[in-house]
Amino acid sequence: MIRKSWIVFLFAIILSFESILIEYLTLLLGISPLSISAFSIAISGILLLTILNFVKKRKIPLLHSFKDFIPASLFLSAGIFTWYDAVSRVGASKESLLAGPIEIIAVLLLARIFLREKLNKKQFSGIAIALVGFVIVILSDHNIDNNGIINIVLIEFESLNFSISFGDVEAIISAISFALAVFFLAKLSSRYSPLEISGMCLLLSGFILIIVMFIFTPDMSINMITSYWYIFIIFSLLPLMGTILYVEGIKRIGASLTSTIASSRILLTLILQILLTQIGIKNTLPDNIFLALIGGILGITGIIIIHTHFYFSKPIK
Repeated sequence: MIRKSWIVFLFAIILSFESILIEYLTLLLGISPLSISAFSIAISGILLLTILNFVKKRKIPLLHSFKDFIPASLFLSAGIFTWYDAVSRVGASKESLLAGPIEIIAVLLLARIFLREKLNKKQFSGIAIALVGFVIVILSDHNIDNNGIINIVLIEFESLNFSISFGDVEAIISAISFALAVFFLAKLSSRYSPLEISGMCLLLSGFILIIVMFIFTPDMSINMITSYWYIFIIFSLLPLMGTILYVEGIKRIGASLTSTIASSRILLTLILQILLTQIGIKNTLPDNIFLALIGGILGITGIIIIHTHFYFSKPIK
């Protein structure tokens, strides 16, 4: 199983580097999150469709049916932009710690509401643990002393100055948007291959964001294109490689186990940024790293519990 699943760990690493690089591009170079998401995602879609066309050696009949991909692309574009913008506001680590568990919970609840899927006690316990981790991550950006978790239990709730920033809200919106996109992507899977779906949705999502950008910030849009076009092309390779690795992971070990292993990016992003800070590279980290780690561990634990019935109920081939 390790031999098959390493590719998903690589996907998690790429996703973590993507978030960290977004933070550097927005804070150090001053590139707007909307510009990065719009141009880079569109380029990723173009490259992926070009690769598919070259590999298959035939024209992919997708453009004439692009309307099929619009619903998924709308939610995907919203998820990508709010992800990038949240990173620019609260940092890559906190965004990952907040959005990871919420996305899994949102998928479960949406399945319960729209698909009438029943949730068992194990899943409810996983949701509860993940939500506790989510709350602790929120608290990690406040000045709580080294007694951390003990104080959360002993001190009155209001004395913790519990508050949610706009970047936190964006991370939550991003998670819910990606969860909604999953339902539309699932419908497309009966007619198109995973890579065809990924390519078209990335392309359309990028175009949607480009249209929004030119409507609201036309002058800035032109300036960003002329100044940073080479950065957009290079950066686009990350979502491109991430998409290919994720799809390959699903083919090798299944969607549920892939999703569970990919959730390791929740802690991986924080660990990578801590290491980068130790070697002198500035990063945006939560005020209380200990609480952030505890929250991330609980979030991943909840996700694992939620998914166990999918891949432990049947023998893994």
